[in-house]
Amino acid sequence: MKSYGIKINQRLTLLLIYTLISISFSYITNSSSSSSSSSLSFLEDILFYIVIITTLCFILLIHRCVCSHHNLIVAFGALFLFLFLSEISYFFFYGERISEGVLDSIVETNSHEVLSMAKQTLVIMGPAFIATVFILFIFKKLIFIKFKLYIPLFLYFAVLGSNLYLMKQTSIIPEIKKGYLKGGAIIIREFFPAVLGDLSYILASYTSTDIYSNTHEIEKFNEAVILPPNKPVNDLIVFIMGESSFVNRYSSYGYHKQTTPLMTNIFSQNEGCIIPNSHSAAAFTRDSIPMTLSFNTPESDDNLFNNKSIIEMAKSNHYKTYWLASAGQAIKGTFNTKFGFIARKSDVVSFSKNRLDTTLSPLLEETLQKDNSPKKFIFLHLRGSHQPYATGYDDIDKQALPDAEEYDLTIHHTDRAVKELYDVINKYSDNYTIIYTSDHGEIVNVGHGIGDNVDQFLIPFMFISTNPNYNCQFIESFRGETGYLSGLMNKYILSNLLGYEIDQTILDKEKSNDRVFMPNSTVRPFSEILNKH
Repeated sequence: MKSYGIKINQRLTLLLIYTLISISFSYITNSSSSSSSSSLSFLEDILFYIVIITTLCFILLIHRCVCSHHNLIVAFGALFLFLFLSEISYFFFYGERISEGVLDSIVETNSHEVLSMAKQTLVIMGPAFIATVFILFIFKKLIFIKFKLYIPLFLYFAVLGSNLYLMKQTSIIPEIKKGYLKGGAIIIREFFPAVLGDLSYILASYTSTDIYSNTHEIEKFNEAVILPPNKPVNDLIVFIMGESSFVNRYSSYGYHKQTTPLMTNIFSQNEGCIIPNSHSAAAFTRDSIPMTLSFNTPESDDNLFNNKSIIEMAKSNHYKTYWLASAGQAIKGTFNTKFGFIARKSDVVSFSKNRLDTTLSPLLEETLQKDNSPKKFIFLHLRGSHQPYATGYDDIDKQALPDAEEYDLTIHHTDRAVKELYDVINKYSDNYTIIYTSDHGEIVNVGHGIGDNVDQFLIPFMFISTNPNYNCQFIESFRGETGYLSGLMNKYILSNLLGYEIDQTILDKEKSNDRVFMPNSTVRPFSEILNKH
């Protein structure tokens, strides 16, 4: 009887511990996604209690697997425990729940970017792995309590069934029938944030990349574009897209170290301008580039599939189009991504053989040498300052800035790369327009696509044109009421450069609606992000 009583006490103690963990996890997930300012508002939300139930059931399932005598079942339990602890570790490291943007990036990435995130992954998964091993040891040596799973499994699948019924009553079903499963996975994430939701979303994201495989040219122009276009006056338009560039680390914008002396010289000429106060439309490459090169909006991807992209508009007005990028941006299957959907519409897609951006100028020169097309639109995608910073610079940068941080050295390398590209352009054309900006900023030594830190949105914007009609005032005309030039304006700027006029009413409406696409897939006014910091 004494042994039986001890087991009852142990069972109740474990159940209490698991319940407290479930309550804490539910609070984490609800507070991360809640838009309410009240710290107690989650108590009024039935979802809070549902998440407690599903998380507790999940923990009990892990417990039963780990206590099994079958090695395969134990292995499954250990894997799910590790994933669960990784989610908790992510919260402690970043202060928020794993976002849909992060999960999308896991799917829509390349081998270089996977390796580049190895350090952050180790920081998150290292403690989770150690904790998993420690918990497994405790269970094998000290804990012999088993829980019956009839009630937990019933509750778990009852909530899942309710999820499926809820989807049936919404507009998500037509999307699912089209093969776009993310909407349903987002609902599952809300009710099952412990592992199942994230795994469901990753699977949905993976299967949904097929929507980017269509190669047919889109016939319809966006409603903002006034047709027919004018005869283009720019022979060569080059859009240089940097990567992870935080504007406050540019000497061109007042940083105390000479990180960008060459770009300062280039864009300080009479026909050039260094535009202050610019921000990206998103904190992830996969979201930012489509909102530069198509009429995609933070609220919807519909225009990506229904309207011509900037690439297609350029081709429609007699430009030959090129997509050139560093080896760090080249992957097998790169076209099954949101911005790959746009890239594949280019006449020429080519990548350098080296990850350093200074190897892009030979690729550009080779392109201009062998192609005598009278009109060219070239999109250049740099490796820039993406992590790990150590692979984004060379000895020349270290000699120039011997006491600088690694991130500053990557900016200095970008400076050299842009200068070399500028020299090639000058060599082969006397009628050109160049834009240099970045897909997003960077929270230095942390990364991007995390929370609402404004640093991941603040970017440089530099412009130079041999055509006097396209000057600094031309760029300034796209500045919004917030006082910032948004990355959402890039498509309108490029449309004008390509010979297309834009409906002023629509443009003014867009300028007055300055917003950004957040890592958690919400849309917020940029001023709200800016003022918070």
